[in-house]
Parts: sequence; C-alpha cells; structure tokens
Amino acid sequence: FFRSFSDIFIGFGISLFTLGLWFVFDLAGGGAFYLFGAALMCLGAEYFALRKRAHLPTLILALFFLLFTHKCAGDYFSGVSASSLTLIATAIFYARYRLPFCLALIAVSAVMLASALAPNSPTWVYTLSGLILFIIAIAYDAHDPERVRRFSDNAFWLHFVAAPLFIHGVAAKALKVKTQILFGVLPVPDITKADAAIGLGVIAIVTLIGLAINRRALIASCLIYAGLAIGYLVKDTGLTAAGLTSTSLLVLGAGIIFLGVGWHTARRGLLMVLPKNGIWGQIFPPAKGAAKSP
Repeated sequence: FFRSFSDIFIGFGISLFTLGLWFVFDLAGGGAFYLFGAALMCLGAEYFALRKRAHLPTLILALFFLLFTHKCAGDYFSGVSASSLTLIATAIFYARYRLPFCLALIAVSAVMLASALAPNSPTWVYTLSGLILFIIAIAYDAHDPERVRRFSDNAFWLHFVAAPLFIHGVAAKALKVKTQILFGVLPVPDITKADAAIGLGVIAIVTLIGLAINRRALIASCLIYAGLAIGYLVKDTGLTAAGLTSTSLLVLGAGIIFLGVGWHTARRGLLMVLPKNGIWGQIFPPAKGAAKSP
C-alpha cells in the first residue's frame, strides 16, 4: 500500500482535506458541489496514480470519489438511477487508473444497485452478492495460483468485500435478531448464546475456506463479527463491559496469532484432504514448503 512514510503522510493529509471539503459542500447545499469534489478526486488520481505511482493516496482518492459521486447522484436521481450512475462512474475510474482496490468499489456500487432494485430483500441481496463476488475472486485466483500478478490483487479486494456480505446475509437469515436500546439511545442487536454459536460456526467455515485457498483477507474481514460473537457467548458470566471487551480481544487476538504463526502448517494438513488435480490445484495452491504436484 505504501513505499515509505511519505505515502502515509500524504494519505493522511488527503483524508483530512477531503473530509473538510465534504463538510463545506454539505453546508453549501450539496448537489453539484459533490460533483466538483468527485472531479477533484480524479484530478488528484491523475497525479498520484499515473505520475507518482503512490497507491495509498490513490486508494483514499478512489474511496472519496465513490462517496462524492454517490452523494451527488442521490441528490438528483432515485435510488436505482443514483446507484447505476455510481456503478458506471467507479467502473470508468477503474478503467482509467487500474487500481485493484477500485474493484472493491465497483463491487460495493453493484451491491448498492442490487439493494435499490430489491429493497425488500436485503438479506438475500447481501448473501447472493457475497457468494457471487467470492466466485469471481476465485476465478481471479485460479488465473494466478502463485499470487504474484495483478489477478491476485484483484481477488484480494473482492474476497475482502465478499466475506462480510455473505456472513451478514446468512446471519440475518439464520438468526432471529432482536434490537434493544442501550442507555435509551443506542440500538444494538440482542442475540442469544445459541445465535452467537451459529455465527461463530459460519465464521469457522469461512476461515477453513480462506485457509484452503490461501486468503487471509477472507478471514480478516470477518474479525468484527467474530469479536461480537465471542462477546455474546461470555456476556452472562458476570463480567463488566470492560471485562467482556478484554476477554473478546484476548480470545480473538490469540486465535489470530495462533492461526498466523501456524498458517502454512495448517494449510498442509488441510490440503491433504482436498483435491489437487485440474482446476482444484489452481483454486487450492500448494502450501509453502510443500512439493507441487507434477
């Protein structure tokens, strides 16, 4: 994402400047001002993406380009039309700058369009969108089993978007989530231990899939859901809010460290029971240190 601290420093400045623009445009009435903001993001990308080859600043510019574009379109058009224009704009942005992160923005725009087309079926939209994006990411991975070309970068961002969409959709379908108002102000989900266990089970399956296809991004995008599920499993133990938070963080952190350190060993064990021939050899690449199939 960055070559030196200079990229981080510039990215931080772009974030602050663009947030300031957002508030100024909002005070000015929005509309065409947001379109001007999107144009500024393109101008910045021309410099940072094409001339400086600075990925982190361009990534931030691309994200704000999506936000400005969608906000402008929403001020003038209905949900479906606004989402369609946003999808077209993000696709053009990707065609111009070829930043793999932009594929994630295209995916998000497509999900927004699908949600606008089926406003009464959000859980199905999330579930199917996550599944479709996962299949597309797998197709990219199959073209780059060594994870060294642009295909791998494209797949990384699609996996990162696909996992939380799928888990959120499945969880919303499988769980009967109620809402309670915390402190009389903040709405939070109220689920049982059984619900939390189901959620962890879904996350465990996603973890095994990520391990099999050698994609940590698939797992990383599920961490918030995992932390929440762990918290609900131990919430009736009498711990305070601080105790619940620390316990969730300890368990989640230990699991990540354990999996990270033993990643290649775990993959070698898992790959022993998975198919290796044909297309499966590209979807499930050999573990590090393992001999490749002839």
